[in-house]
Amino acid sequence: MGVDPGLKIGEKVNLQKIREIFQCGSMGGMLPVNRTNVMVIIADHTLDFYHDKWKDGILYYTGTGKIGDQQLDGNPGYKNGKLYHSKTNGMQLHLFEILKKREYIYRGIVVLANQPYQEEQLDENGVKRKVWIFPLKLVEEELKLDLLDDQTIMTSLASVQDKDLPFHFSYNGKPKDKGKPVVIDKIEIYKRDRKISLNALAYARFECEIDRTHESFIRKNSNTNYTEPHHLVPMAFQNNFSVSLDVEENIVSLCSNCHNLLHYGRDYLFLLKRLYESRKNLLKKVGIDITFERLIQMYQ
Repeated sequence: MGVDPGLKIGEKVNLQKIREIFQCGSMGGMLPVNRTNVMVIIADHTLDFYHDKWKDGILYYTGTGKIGDQQLDGNPGYKNGKLYHSKTNGMQLHLFEILKKREYIYRGIVVLANQPYQEEQLDENGVKRKVWIFPLKLVEEELKLDLLDDQTIMTSLASVQDKDLPFHFSYNGKPKDKGKPVVIDKIEIYKRDRKISLNALAYARFECEIDRTHESFIRKNSNTNYTEPHHLVPMAFQNNFSVSLDVEENIVSLCSNCHNLLHYGRDYLFLLKRLYESRKNLLKKVGIDITFERLIQMYQ
């Protein structure tokens, strides 16, 4: 489900405000809410006990549990388990940091950047034990780069000529390997293939898939309508999937207005629902199994 907290990135609040927004508890640094499938994560840098630290845009967050080896089940280990499995259970993670006592700074939504791992630290009694380390990255920064790469593809498609058009394309219907990411500004990005986007536009006859009567214009270099490719399941979440999201089955053809509405509009849910219903079976065929509720979280 997820929660829109109505907070700006960097906004400072108190714990009571966090409890009111998320309907969560107040004890500890990991506050899961089962009803909304949300976890509030608090990195308290005023404490000496936990060693949460940023490196290359990733927060290495220490799990919960002060005595003995940290677990992924039991109490409080179940919280570690929920965070460990957040890529598959769809839990939405909201990060706050404390740099000054009783002042909580909202950092935004985070996701696991890499596989959690264990290391040795001292527990509350000074005894060496194993703790879980969760590498977390901010979704906001990744989405910014994702939009930039989206723009690169659209700019590239501006030069398409009639001889480049795939007139006989049909869906493959098979999962595709996602390949290896490139690193831009210390964030992993999976590059898009121009030809795949062009195939998807051609399959839709260069019409808007929300409404094929939506007005467009003829491209400069080819005798086709101008439409824009949009990855229904955003490429920014490629790490959450074992197969590629850059496949024709996941790319829709949209007019400029609908495309911008999906990215920036208030009333995007109607469009998103229509596109999801038209593509959900195709997505499953290529290994992209996702619920509409999970898809909504990706657009919030």
